[in-house]
Amino acid sequence: MNAKLMLPFLISLTLTGAAKADDFSDLYTSPLPRPEAAAPADKHAVVYFLRGLVTVHPERTVLNTEDGRVFILELSKEQAAQFDDRTVEIWGKAEASDDVDTIKVSSIQEYTPDPAAAEPPPHKSKFRPARFLGVDDGALEVADLRWLEPTAAAHDFSWVEASIRPELIKNVYFVTKVQPPGIAGHSLLFYEFGDGGFTAADGRRSKGFFLSVEAYAREGQAYSLLAGFKKTYNIIWLLTNFEDYAMDSAAFGKDWMNFYPLLADKTGLQKMVRDTVEQATVNRDGEWYHSTRNNCTNNLVMMINHGLSADRRVKMWTIPNLIYNFYATTPPMVPGYLGRKGVLGPKAFTIDNGNYRQYLPLPTPAAPAPAL
Repeated sequence: MNAKLMLPFLISLTLTGAAKADDFSDLYTSPLPRPEAAAPADKHAVVYFLRGLVTVHPERTVLNTEDGRVFILELSKEQAAQFDDRTVEIWGKAEASDDVDTIKVSSIQEYTPDPAAAEPPPHKSKFRPARFLGVDDGALEVADLRWLEPTAAAHDFSWVEASIRPELIKNVYFVTKVQPPGIAGHSLLFYEFGDGGFTAADGRRSKGFFLSVEAYAREGQAYSLLAGFKKTYNIIWLLTNFEDYAMDSAAFGKDWMNFYPLLADKTGLQKMVRDTVEQATVNRDGEWYHSTRNNCTNNLVMMINHGLSADRRVKMWTIPNLIYNFYATTPPMVPGYLGRKGVLGPKAFTIDNGNYRQYLPLPTPAAPAPAL
C-alpha cells in the first residue's frame, strides 16, 4: 500500500488504547488526534445552534437572531412555510468558519423561552472574543485583545484596544505548540510587524499578534478531545500579543513553539492580516468547536488560503464533500504537508524555556538623568 495512504491508518492504530485527554495540557502530551474517516456527505463542516425569528421572502428564508445577526436558511419550502413568522431554534451547518452567512438546516422546531431556565456558567476569564472598532487612517482598531508585558512574572494579562497596520506586516508564521515528550497538540498563526505596525491604545508596542482558535470552555468545564466531537464547546478566535502567548508557553511552562514562515507575497500577507481581523471579530455565538472539522488547525490553514493565489491554496477536503483533509487538521502534520506544497518554509526558529529571552528581551533601563 502507498505510504501516504498508510499513514493515517497507522496513526489510528496507535490511538486505539489512547487515554482520554482531560484538558489542554493533557491534549498536548496525548497521542495524535484520531483521524476522522468520513465527514458528512456534503460540503458543510461547521455546526451551528441558533434561536431567532424565521421570515420567508420570495427569494429566500432568513433567521433574525436576538443579537441582530441575519442568516440565510437552506430548508424545504414546506418547512419554511410552517415556521414563517415564528420564533424557532435550529441545528444546522455552515460550509466553513469563513462562510457562515448561510445555514443548511438539519432540525427546526418552535421555541418558547423558559423563564426558569438556568443560565450557563460564564466562559473562562482567559477568553474574550475580539471586537472590531473600525478603521482609523488605515489602521484596524481592535478591542479585547489579550496583552502581557515581557517583564511579567506570571500570566497576569490585561485586555487592551490595539491598532494594526496591515501595510507594516513583515511575516506570517504557522506555529506548533509542543509539550514534552514532543507531540504538537496546538497550532497558532503569528503575525510579525515592523516597528509601529502593532500598538496598544496607550502606546505600548509589540512585534506582533497571535491568532489562536480554541474551544471556548466555560468555568468548571475541562477540555476533552473526545468531547470535542460531541457539540460540547463553542469556539473562539483569540487574539493575543506576541509576549502573552510566548511567555505563557515558554517562560511559565515547559512548552516550546516552532515557527514556520508562510511563503506568500506582501499583498497576500496584507490580505491575511485584514481577513484575520475580520474573521476573529465575527460573532460566533452558536458556532460549535469540532476536534477535526472546526478546530485550532484547520481554521489556520483556511486563513493561510486567504493569502495565497487560487492555484496554491490547500484543499480542505481529501475527497470533496466526503473526507476531510487529515493533513490540514492535525498540528504535527501541517508543517511537513504544507512544506512539500511550497506553502511553508523550513522551521525558522524555536522559542523554549531556555532561550525565550532572545525573542522576548527585557526593556532597556532608562538612562539616569544627568546631575545638575
